Amino acid sequence: MKFREVFPRVTEEIKRMHVLERLAEVRPPIPSRRVLLFLLSIVLSCIVVWLLFENSVLKREAILMCGIFVLAALLWVTEALPLFATAILIIALEIILLANPGSWPGLGFEGGYSPDYREFLTPLANPVIVLFFGGFILAHAVLKEGVDKAMASVILRSFSSKPMIVMLALMLITAFFSMWMSNTATTAMMITLVVPMLDQIPKGDPLRKGLLLSIPFAANIGGMGTPIASPPNAVAVSFLQEAGYDISFLQWVLIAVPLMAFLLLFAWLLLYTTFRSKDASIELKPVARKIDGRGWYVILILVTTVLLWLTDRMHGLSTAVVALFPAIAFTATGLLTRSDINSLEWHILILIMGGIGLGEGMQLTGLDEVFVSFIPGQGNMVLAALVIATILFSTFISNTAAANLLLPIGISFALQNMDIGGDSNPLQVGISIALAASLAMALPISTPPNTIAYSKGDLETADFVRPGIIIGLLAVALIIGLGNTIINFWTN
Repeated sequence: MKFREVFPRVTEEIKRMHVLERLAEVRPPIPSRRVLLFLLSIVLSCIVVWLLFENSVLKREAILMCGIFVLAALLWVTEALPLFATAILIIALEIILLANPGSWPGLGFEGGYSPDYREFLTPLANPVIVLFFGGFILAHAVLKEGVDKAMASVILRSFSSKPMIVMLALMLITAFFSMWMSNTATTAMMITLVVPMLDQIPKGDPLRKGLLLSIPFAANIGGMGTPIASPPNAVAVSFLQEAGYDISFLQWVLIAVPLMAFLLLFAWLLLYTTFRSKDASIELKPVARKIDGRGWYVILILVTTVLLWLTDRMHGLSTAVVALFPAIAFTATGLLTRSDINSLEWHILILIMGGIGLGEGMQLTGLDEVFVSFIPGQGNMVLAALVIATILFSTFISNTAAANLLLPIGISFALQNMDIGGDSNPLQVGISIALAASLAMALPISTPPNTIAYSKGDLETADFVRPGIIIGLLAVALIIGLGNTIINFWTN
């Protein structure tokens, strides 16, 4: 082919490439559906505020806070805004509408005295936020150095290669790591260990589904185990502290781990019997991984931090203060760099801040008491309703958002019920709602771990529904039936 024939084609190709580069630089428009949902949420919340001003005897601050609550609920349910963006909006609206730093007419508290705007910024420095920050630092170091995969492979190789035992080992390891790390990161890590095992199982064998399901289910259940295991736990600890109920790290572990262990074993038996392989000769062998010197340093800091958390009542350092130890140990040595810190899950911390801010706003304005006055019944009946509502909400929306909405109402109900001689326990209500938020796993969209497992292509929606519902129902019965007894035993 002559040069004259080739040159025009090359020139045309170069031009086409430039066009593609320009198209790649074009930023996509904001989805119109999200804009419409956002505007609709604002309109509906404004209508609620207007109706309350026209027909209610509530104070102005309670009405304004009700508008903020309705807007937050709508935005969290529809996800018209990113979850963390709604959390920022909550704090901003509380400052503008309730603190009213500009002294604008028609805003602020009705009595003329409004809280200082700094009071609505306190969630940003809440000890629970510092605790979670330390947990994120610890988890990131573990992931960066591959300590999680190495430890998991070492533990797996010490178990039998029979599928039943391997599944149990996978679930125990996953649940353990989920107690200290993000359950999403834990699931992603454990799935990478499971994939080579799946290659040892024929296509179409139900065991493939059982192994894949065991990881997200164990990660979700493991999220109950410690205050840093999931955001709802942290939010519950913060609300309980505000109500005057201080629960230590060790007390939470002693309360949650027995329930977690029972549900884990039940889930294992359920999944293995449901997805049992027809080939009894299958053996599963994990890939060996090694831990280097940096990895052993991470393990040393991890063990030290956990021991300090579990013994906070002995040495007098709060869990938030202890959380600064791994942050210093990893950043001062250069093990974690600036880019590592930038990659932390800051959006989760902001979401927790928004939940704490929402609860504080409801308490300051008395809106929580207003909501409680509409709750019929008392005691275990209300607790059961709150636990079931938490699981249902968490099935379809973020479990942190669900906990943010229900925890202030539930704890306020328990406090008021106690004042009139009722048998409600704020600790039981707060902890129960937080634990229930980790148990919504009946759909692929219920939790990020479910979504990760579903994305592998072997699972269908129906595979999640039956075991997810069964485990959820058992959890509700255990939380309501035994929760108060266990909590009273370890906190009194």
